[in-house]
Parts: sequence; C-alpha cells; structure tokens
Amino acid sequence: MRILIVSAYFPPHLGGVEVVAGNHARSLAADGHDVTVATTHTEPATPRRETADGFTVVRLPARNVLERRAGIPYPLIGPAFCRGLRRLVAECDAVHVHDVLYQPSQLAAILARLAGKPLFATQNIGPVHHPRRVVRGVERITRATAGRYVWRHARRITAHNPLVYQHLRAQGVPADRIVTTPNGIDTTVFRPGPVRDAGRWRARLGVPVGQPVVLFVGRLIGQKGLPALLAATGPEYRIVVVGAGTPPDRGVHGVAFAGPVARHDLVDLYRLADVFVLPSTGEVFPLAVQEAMACGVPVITTDDPRYDDLGVDRRLLRLVPAEPVALRAAVLAVLADPRLGAEMADYGRRYAAARFEWRHNQKPLLAMYDRT
Repeated sequence: MRILIVSAYFPPHLGGVEVVAGNHARSLAADGHDVTVATTHTEPATPRRETADGFTVVRLPARNVLERRAGIPYPLIGPAFCRGLRRLVAECDAVHVHDVLYQPSQLAAILARLAGKPLFATQNIGPVHHPRRVVRGVERITRATAGRYVWRHARRITAHNPLVYQHLRAQGVPADRIVTTPNGIDTTVFRPGPVRDAGRWRARLGVPVGQPVVLFVGRLIGQKGLPALLAATGPEYRIVVVGAGTPPDRGVHGVAFAGPVARHDLVDLYRLADVFVLPSTGEVFPLAVQEAMACGVPVITTDDPRYDDLGVDRRLLRLVPAEPVALRAAVLAVLADPRLGAEMADYGRRYAAARFEWRHNQKPLLAMYDRT
C-alpha cells in the first residue's frame, strides 16, 4: 500500500510528535509499504526531498515564524505547500495525519476526502495547557472545527495514552474507531551504558565532578512544568535543562541550560543524570519519561491517577505534585538513598523494555490498515 504520512514537523526538527511520526514511517516501510512523509521545509539546511530507512521525506515550503519569534511550534502553510500536498495525496492509497492542531494535517484531511482516499489519524496530545490565553483559545476553536472534521472522517484514530483516549471520547469519537497502543521508543538506542566523554559534558554544562545531575528534557513551555523545577534548586545538585524554547530565567543559580540536543547526544545526557524530573501536566508517560526509564535513570514525574491503571509501582516511579517543595523532597530522597536509586533505575529499565519498545507497539497500528 502507498501510504502518505503528514506531520507538521519531522526530524531533524526536535519534538515528541516528530519521534512518533518517524517511528510510524519506519515501521510501515519495514512492513513492506511504500511510504512517503509530507512535512514542512522550515530550515534551509534540510533537503527538500530525501530517502532513508526505506521511506521518502518530502518537505514542502512553509513559514516557521511563530516558533522563531514566539517559541510556538506551529508552521504556517501557503499555496506552494497546498499544491505539493495535493500531488502527494493524488499518488497515494491512504493518508495518515499526525495531530489535528496543525495546518498540514487539516489540509491533508480535506484533500484526502476530496480525492476519495482513506484517512487515518494519530492524536498525539490531549488539551494543550499553554500559559497564553490566546493560544488556549485558538486550540479550543481548532479542535472544535478542524479537529472534529478530521475525527469524523478518519477511519481509525490512534491514541497513545489514556488521556488522549478520554479526550477523543469526550469529543464524540466512537470507541470502535480508536486504536489504543502505547507510545514507543527504540530501546536498543535508549538503554543503560557508559557516557561518551562525561568530562566534556560536565565542563560544557558547568557541573563539577561528583555533583549530582538532575535532568529535565522537554520544550520550555508551561505545560512541561519547568518553573516548578527551577524553584526546587538547591546546592546538593545541578539541574540540567534540555529543550527548545526561551528559558524563563537564564540567571537561575544551580541550573545549566543546554538548549536543544540531538538525539544521539541525548542518550549521553540521560546516562549522565542521577535523577530525571519532568513535572509536566496533562501527560501520561511522555516520550522523555520513557527514554529516561529505558536508560536506567530514576524518574520523578507528575502524579496522575491514570498511572494506577497501568500497573505502576509508585515507590519505584516517583509520582508527586508538580510543585517545588514536593519535587525537591523527592529528588533529595532519591539522592540520599543509593539503594533506592538503583531499584528505581532497574525498575524503569525493565518497565520500558516491556512496554515501550516501538517495534512491538506499532503492531496494532500496522494491522488497522487491513481493516478498512
């Protein structure tokens, strides 16, 4: 089958949706499908067309002004993008879009409908918890209009966690059209191991030898909870922040801002960390938590009752309120008890190997195309 995947961004652009779309393309290609990914061309250094891992990526013209100027990852498309996407839709047998919030996915859904091509969708996130009221307003309007259009016409919609599943059901999507499968990572890459040149990383980040590292990985947006973690600083450890966006305050003592980091370097930072902390809201097992667990790092993240449905050991995956006092207490508890830290690391590694390997988790996604 000739399958067109449409994603607003795609690697080397960094982000969770990009990782999910990349794994999706690789799994379909490995299953024998003819796969093309349509995405935006927002960086001059990236090729407009390339083939790798058995699939083709076509990058169509778009403007990325909102991300560059305001830190909002939302590319804007124009006539050239529309013409290019129309040609790609005409050449495929099925269209699969990633997340209804973005213009490329919305346009692809309309073009698929007009061309009579089967439409599939992956909903990567639930409601957006953005600090700017205008962003939240646009998000609600988009879901109520374009989102419902996509969900109404998609034959199957993939939900990678219970929050997204419940969001789709609340939007009126029938349960029998939702394919539930955990998100996934490559556990052959994200795994415990030695840090390549740990001294270089510590020097770059200004972390003295012997000082514990508390790692944060995620976009520097309110939903990820970075301000709460920054307020939990202390002399006992150094917080290392990895992610795209504008730091709320670069002058915070005891914090190193690494900016965006390539994925092959990210593995080293996970391995360098003594504790991983992600106090995000509206997420259950986001990719960064999965990656940290797979690398054998003790994980502290925001408490959510939905974790209980997934059989989580709350002693070995620390689930706490996303507020400074609780975060700092949890970090200190792990650092003060090496045995507990080792148990958490081993538990996370085993849980990730059993639940998060993307090659296994893609199987329900591959099967759904046979049910059209």
